[in-house]
Amino acid sequence: MRHLVACCLLLGSLASVACAGPHSTGALWAQQNLDQERAMFQLSDAERAGIAQAFESGLADESLQAERQRITTELQYCPGPRQPLGVSAGDTVRDTIRVRAQPDPARMAEVTRLALADWYTRRASATGNTQLCDRAQASLDGNLSTSATGDLLDDIPAATVSRDQGEPTPPLATDPPLVTLSEYALGSVDSVYAAAPLPQYLAAVYGGFVSGAPVLDEEAAADLVDRQAPAYPGWEPDALYAALRGAQS
Repeated sequence: MRHLVACCLLLGSLASVACAGPHSTGALWAQQNLDQERAMFQLSDAERAGIAQAFESGLADESLQAERQRITTELQYCPGPRQPLGVSAGDTVRDTIRVRAQPDPARMAEVTRLALADWYTRRASATGNTQLCDRAQASLDGNLSTSATGDLLDDIPAATVSRDQGEPTPPLATDPPLVTLSEYALGSVDSVYAAAPLPQYLAAVYGGFVSGAPVLDEEAAADLVDRQAPAYPGWEPDALYAALRGAQS
């Protein structure tokens, strides 16, 4: 919260400088800045929280627009040249959007649509299957239908991801997955013990070593994710794939 308030104050200060006339003095600018700071800290906690959330939501919307444009452009050439299925460049972007957008259901739903469209576009590139291009477009348009059962992770045990091999296993993570993801991604914690697919996803995208053996081979895992991913709107398809593959960096 303090960081976001500071950002708002900084932006306000810059705006004051930009709007000041050529004969404005440093003293006038300082007074304007002081007035802005005083006004900000006279707000209630709820009002400051609202400003912070609006700031975060604005950043999330900018990232959503950019990510949609990126995937839309790639879809124009789908399936394109054959490329092996790898971790998406959009994973970290969409994780950041999820952190900023929660708990707004509309923005979270848009992230899910983008994640699925990205997955099917990359799968089409890896396989040459144009039907996956159609699924990607349907995901982008919000028209993807599925009969997924949502039992993909039932038989995958909890696992540990660590930045360095040999680190002791921490207690089972009890925070929401986005909180644990943020802590690991930012380096606040170096080891996480959690239910699948979080540890495998952290290892694949943010680096580290994960316990557990692969459940399926690459193609069988990818085919299963194709069918089941829509049943897991809170997870990147790459997370499901990593859990089935026992991904390690």
